[in-house]
Amino acid sequence: MVFGLAVLFAFPQRHSTPPESVRQSFTKEYPKSAPTHWNRSGTVWSATFEDRDNDNGEATAHFDAQGRYMDTHVLYDNHDVPAPVTENINKQYPGSDHQKYTRIDRPRNGDLYQVNLKHQGKSKTLYVDDKGQETHYAGNR
Repeated sequence: MVFGLAVLFAFPQRHSTPPESVRQSFTKEYPKSAPTHWNRSGTVWSATFEDRDNDNGEATAHFDAQGRYMDTHVLYDNHDVPAPVTENINKQYPGSDHQKYTRIDRPRNGDLYQVNLKHQGKSKTLYVDDKGQETHYAGNR
């Protein structure tokens, strides 16, 4: 039983260390920052860290299994979100509340904002561009 527990606890530890290509890619993208936590979901590796390179506060960067940088999610204070984004959200979802914004920095496809809100009693997650227009986001695939 002790051996079984040791294997069980060792298994997640082994998989929380990304491959060297992923670690090198993180260092290339964020040379002044250090990951505080690594996580793997399927083939995507995520590093949670304090973004000292861009002064963004806490962020999460995503990399594919080959180490290619995919995007970074940065929690935003509602006061820092560009006015066109909040104005269009408020126009499209009048009376919504509990709005939370996350900026998604994407090197190849342009930045987006993930908006979590409650509208007419239902929770919604939307993705909008910097003008507040809804768009599709496939996530980390």
